[in-house]
Amino acid sequence: MSIVDVSQMWSQNGGTVTTPKADATDEQYAITEAYQVVCTADTTFFEVKEASGVPQNGQQHSSGRAAFVTTSNPVQISPILWQVTVGYEGESPDPDSVEVEWSDVTSTEPIDRDFNGDAILTFNGEQVDGLTMEISDQVAVITKKFLTIDLPSVAAYRHATNSDTFLGWPPGTARLIGFSARNRYKYNQPQEQWTVTARIQFRRGLAGASDAQAWYKRWRHEGFYVKSGSIVIRALDDNAQETVKPVLLKSDGTRETNPANALFYYTQVYGSLPYSGLGLI
Repeated sequence: MSIVDVSQMWSQNGGTVTTPKADATDEQYAITEAYQVVCTADTTFFEVKEASGVPQNGQQHSSGRAAFVTTSNPVQISPILWQVTVGYEGESPDPDSVEVEWSDVTSTEPIDRDFNGDAILTFNGEQVDGLTMEISDQVAVITKKFLTIDLPSVAAYRHATNSDTFLGWPPGTARLIGFSARNRYKYNQPQEQWTVTARIQFRRGLAGASDAQAWYKRWRHEGFYVKSGSIVIRALDDNAQETVKPVLLKSDGTRETNPANALFYYTQVYGSLPYSGLGLI
């Protein structure tokens, strides 16, 4: 059982090249080639399929295009003659082709200020806690094809907002909330292709925060201890007992007795990176 000769059948070459969109330059390939294999009569199906000279699954097309063998169909013509039809599939990405889809996402957030920024208080001036508001943010789903990607570099963006203007949004408003990359080919070829999908959520500054602080954490300046003179002591209630609820604090740590003057701070929890570095647009 041995292979005697392998030759390509020029009469069987063919295929199609299509462009999904009329205004795009990316191409999709479906190519067919056939090979004639002369062998001894006891040669097996798999020996014919794996014969030297017959392209194997995952092998790149000889033209150098991004088309790879996905099917191999050996058919026995006579005891010593086989025909192997090989099919290639692939696509050449347009480096300027990118799809952007906008949608909304809604989350429920606690609030303590009304639309005008005034503290929400009872008639007697007490703070009202437990109120929430539905906040809608815009989400851009960006899809683009790459020949190579650097996943460790992308990981840094998962905990960073944009330091540059991105898709028209000012710095600090964008946050990467999802990133997936699918390798089109399962074989270790010199030329890879990735389809990348990134989900980026955009938020404007709310409740007195600037756009640059849109993803900062907002918290009320309060606690169980207050500053008295040069020392810090436990806050007391109206009965001169240690309070069981935090009390409002001024910027210097002394007690604030007017809830309408509640002080809020904004704490940065995400880093800042240029989103242009993602190469998505």
